[in-house]
Amino acid sequence: MTSKEEITDIIYRCAEELNRQLPNEGKLILEESSAVVGENSPLDSLGLVMLMVSIEEHITRLGVSISILDIFTGSDKPPFLTLGEMSEWLVDQSG
Repeated sequence: MTSKEEITDIIYRCAEELNRQLPNEGKLILEESSAVVGENSPLDSLGLVMLMVSIEEHITRLGVSISILDIFTGSDKPPFLTLGEMSEWLVDQSG
């Protein structure tokens, strides 16, 4: 099982990479309570997709194969809204 610390580190590194490409008003604040999805998120749909694809690629290196986008788009309700919830969700999915 992958640890929450490993997953959180990957999420934050991917968010930092994405932030370098975004204008100031579109950048994610690297805190567990930061919204990734929904009206409180600074990300537009392209930014969200880029973040998820980057996280998927990095998590694969830990031996975890998951398609976040497939699960995310196949559900009426997102499985997470914040960076912290995303981390918890990914830990659960990796087990």
